[in-house]
Amino acid sequence: MSEYREIIHRLRIKQNIREIQRETGTHRTLIREIRNIAIEMGWLTAGEALPDEHIIQEALGRNRQSRQRIHPLDAFRSEIEGWLQDGLTIRLMHQLIQDRHSCDESTVRRYVRRYFPNLPRAVIRRDTQPGEVMEVDFGDLGRMYDPIEKRNRKVYIFSARLRHSRLAYRERVYDQKQETFFQCHIHAFEFFGGVPHKIVMDNLKAAVIKASYQDPLINKAYRSLAEHYGFLISPNLPRRPEHKGGVENDIKYVKGNCLPLFIQQQKRLGRTIPDGALFADFLEQWAERVSHREIRCIGQPSHLFNSEEKSMLLPLPGDRWEPVQWGERKVQLDWHVQIGTAYYSVPCRYVGQTVQVCIGPRLIRIFSGNREIARHLAVTGKYKRSSRPEHAPPERSAYLQITSQGLLREAEYAGESVAAVAEIILSDKAVDGMRPVRALLSLSKKYGKERLQSACQRALDFDTPAYRSVKLILQGKLDLPADSVHQAVETPDFSFSRPGSYYSLNYLN
Repeated sequence: MSEYREIIHRLRIKQNIREIQRETGTHRTLIREIRNIAIEMGWLTAGEALPDEHIIQEALGRNRQSRQRIHPLDAFRSEIEGWLQDGLTIRLMHQLIQDRHSCDESTVRRYVRRYFPNLPRAVIRRDTQPGEVMEVDFGDLGRMYDPIEKRNRKVYIFSARLRHSRLAYRERVYDQKQETFFQCHIHAFEFFGGVPHKIVMDNLKAAVIKASYQDPLINKAYRSLAEHYGFLISPNLPRRPEHKGGVENDIKYVKGNCLPLFIQQQKRLGRTIPDGALFADFLEQWAERVSHREIRCIGQPSHLFNSEEKSMLLPLPGDRWEPVQWGERKVQLDWHVQIGTAYYSVPCRYVGQTVQVCIGPRLIRIFSGNREIARHLAVTGKYKRSSRPEHAPPERSAYLQITSQGLLREAEYAGESVAAVAEIILSDKAVDGMRPVRALLSLSKKYGKERLQSACQRALDFDTPAYRSVKLILQGKLDLPADSVHQAVETPDFSFSRPGSYYSLNYLN
């Protein structure tokens, strides 16, 4: 459309409306409207400067507003403006207006669109630093056939995308469990050959126990992973997926490009349900291809990663992180907690309390609040116990010696050989063995646990596992090494009180 200034200029030189329409293509109704405004504003006076384009447009707008009919919803305009600021929906606004003015929901919708348009907001492009941020997330890919379990299962895509180079590590998984989430992190670090300084993730339970704008509660196992590899945890704000839009778009890209290609390939092979194992291989090949494609404004992700970002990643630690699980357990009356099929002791003052346990493949750590109260090596075998003597109550011996099971447990604290002798004594069905076992255990008070353990081992070696035999071994010091028993003892020097001649004379007499 020709500029309005051009129309005013033609009106000044007395060109008629039909000629202006023919030469400019402007409708005669609009030309007449501009002419009437120009006459009113004095713009047709010869020698006066022509008004600017925006001034003419503003004058046209005011003129049209003055001629507009009053809309029935104008009476609610201020209320509608407030409702929009409060985030009310069009449907709810219609319900609020319907009580006072009968209209359709579409009428309210058109009114809001016309008088309260959503103007695009200016944004600031986020500058990225090499090796600084990696975004991670899961995406649902539907159901596929698992050839290992021989059944159809839900399939997810794990994506770990570097914010600077846009290079992504992708992995097909069958669940979103905590262990899977952690293993995918480790695989991503090893794929990139380093660790980013910060990881931005969604508020899934594997990483964040409770989402918050100020102080999110981080999963302890995920915190352990972060400490091992040296990255910072940066949870996404609640209900703000756009703050990690890079990985969100990457998952959409997989769903919209990789997945349809694979499904069509499977259909050509006659499979209505895609094969999950084959998809893992297809995903790896597809990811390799797309990593070399040009992305607007940055170029190839693989080239940018190798040239700028890889050297800025943190180095991988010398060993892999061992996965741990955190949980809560209640301390039983026997001051032990059950983890799996094994039992681990804690200080007796925590009986009845709930404690936190960190379960690793080789080490069990037990916490009360943030304080570590016990640590054990993981035991193997069903119903095995790992007990620390210092955790026991002061009256433990008297308490345990009430029953044969208690005596055996007390013997276990004294040593394996002591427990073996006690078990043999108690196994005699004809004689009550509780009294000799108590006497056997009491020998440690006089001789010590180490000597009692050695004496019981000697009794077992000579097939005499009885209280009297152990006692005689201790009394005779037969449990001690030979060199310690037959030590050279310094003999004092003795002398006769009379000289030798005295005895010879007496003998002669």
